[in-house]
Amino acid sequence: MNDASIPKQGSSDYRTGILYALVGTLLFSIKPVLIKLAYSVGGDATSIMSLRAASSLPLYIAILLWLCWDPDKRSKLKKYGLQAALVGVLGYYCASLLDILALDFISAQLERLLIFMFPSFVVFISWGILKEAPRKGTLTSIALGYVGVAMIVMHDFSSFGHQVWLGSAMAIASALIFAIYLVLSKKFISKMGAQLFTSVGMGSAGIVIMAQYQLQGAQFTEMPNELIWMGVMIGVFCTVLPSYFVAAAMARLTPSVLSLTSNIGPAVTALFAILLLDESFTHWHGMGMILVVYAVVRINKKN
Repeated sequence: MNDASIPKQGSSDYRTGILYALVGTLLFSIKPVLIKLAYSVGGDATSIMSLRAASSLPLYIAILLWLCWDPDKRSKLKKYGLQAALVGVLGYYCASLLDILALDFISAQLERLLIFMFPSFVVFISWGILKEAPRKGTLTSIALGYVGVAMIVMHDFSSFGHQVWLGSAMAIASALIFAIYLVLSKKFISKMGAQLFTSVGMGSAGIVIMAQYQLQGAQFTEMPNELIWMGVMIGVFCTVLPSYFVAAAMARLTPSVLSLTSNIGPAVTALFAILLLDESFTHWHGMGMILVVYAVVRINKKN
């Protein structure tokens, strides 16, 4: 997308893009809190992912079919659909599975900050594979971010024990996979459009999740009603809606502006984790969050 096609600050489309980005970030940021609540009512990774897929997959398929009324969209789907599906499974199945597993071992606040550091992995991937050297100060920003994460890890170690290391490793792996997904998805979004790519990617991941559900013999009828409702909320309000809000924002904003709106994510997660999960918020959490958010802002400005 050329800079000339991006609305200027102050225009109606720019303000709409900011609003869409903020709503998308808000809904995405509530997800770890709802997943923790789903665990508390008897859920596990398979049931949570299956309920999420079962409630979101029909919507993605319906939107995909609607998009394909356009002959141009059908042509792009035939040309790039399989590759987009594989990239989508990587980002929305593999990364999501590790993310959900991590939340069984660590706090929602720590999970969100670990996932939030994915831009640092994008920098390293771009440096190592694409030979795009980071600009001056980027590595210092990354180091500050990990100092912030370390503060919260050490605090949560006293509350959650050794399982914090396992959960943190899973969340870091999820962030790494998501960073790889972002690098790979750039060219497909530019060729297919954000909505078509999102529908194919999320839909494909949903199909893989439902296949896992069948193989593991899970039964929705045996799940508590509270868990089912929690899974539906995660699928509709924390998956489908934010994915299209962000896609709509991507069409109206530059990547740097879009990424800056995501900086409210950790604060939103912390607020709901404190209110709904009774998680503690100490000065260590505050300092760690400030360092991580500052680091991500610096990284996004420099890349």
